[in-house]
Amino acid sequence: MMETDYIDDPDRPGAVLGPKTIPKRTIKLMETYSEEPFWIIHKENPEKVYSIEIEL
Repeated sequence: MMETDYIDDPDRPGAVLGPKTIPKRTIKLMETYSEEPFWIIHKENPEKVYSIEIEL
Protein backbone atom coordinates (compact mmCIF):
# COMPACT_ATOMS: atom_id res chain seq x y z
CA MET A 1 0.00 0.00 0.00
CA MET A 2 1.08 3.59 -0.44
CA GLU A 3 0.98 5.96 2.48
CA THR A 4 2.08 9.41 3.42
CA ASP A 5 5.26 9.76 5.43
CA TYR A 6 7.78 12.17 6.84
CA ILE A 7 9.94 14.03 4.34
CA ASP A 8 13.65 13.42 4.84
CA ASP A 9 14.64 17.08 4.56
CA PRO A 10 16.94 18.55 7.22
CA ASP A 11 15.67 22.06 6.38
CA ARG A 12 12.07 21.02 7.15
CA PRO A 13 12.10 18.83 10.27
CA GLY A 14 8.74 17.23 10.99
CA ALA A 15 7.39 17.95 7.49
CA VAL A 16 5.07 15.27 6.17
CA LEU A 17 3.59 14.38 2.81
CA GLY A 18 -0.13 15.02 3.02
CA PRO A 19 -2.86 12.61 1.82
CA LYS A 20 -3.47 14.77 -1.25
CA THR A 21 -0.01 13.83 -2.55
CA ILE A 22 -1.00 10.17 -3.07
CA PRO A 23 -3.13 10.64 -6.23
CA LYS A 24 -0.62 13.07 -7.75
CA ARG A 25 2.31 10.76 -7.00
CA THR A 26 0.43 7.74 -8.34
CA ILE A 27 -0.35 9.47 -11.63
CA LYS A 28 3.30 10.50 -12.02
CA LEU A 29 4.56 6.98 -11.23
CA MET A 30 2.12 5.43 -13.75
CA GLU A 31 4.07 7.19 -16.51
CA THR A 32 7.01 4.92 -15.67
CA TYR A 33 5.45 1.73 -14.29
CA SER A 34 2.08 1.51 -16.10
CA GLU A 35 -1.30 1.24 -14.39
CA GLU A 36 -1.27 -2.41 -13.27
CA PRO A 37 0.91 -2.17 -10.11
CA PHE A 38 -1.28 0.64 -8.81
CA TRP A 39 -4.40 -1.51 -8.99
CA ILE A 40 -2.60 -3.85 -6.62
CA ILE A 41 -1.34 -1.02 -4.39
CA HIS A 42 -4.59 0.95 -4.14
CA LYS A 43 -7.26 -1.76 -4.53
CA GLU A 44 -6.16 -5.37 -4.10
CA ASN A 45 -3.82 -4.89 -1.13
CA PRO A 46 -6.26 -2.79 0.95
CA GLU A 47 -9.04 -5.28 0.18
CA LYS A 48 -6.89 -8.14 1.51
CA VAL A 49 -5.57 -6.28 4.56
CA TYR A 50 -8.91 -4.81 5.68
CA SER A 51 -11.22 -7.60 4.40
CA ILE A 52 -13.26 -5.12 2.37
CA GLU A 53 -14.36 -4.75 -1.23
CA ILE A 54 -13.57 -1.53 -3.05
CA GLU A 55 -16.13 -0.85 -5.76
CA LEU A 56 -15.25 1.19 -8.83
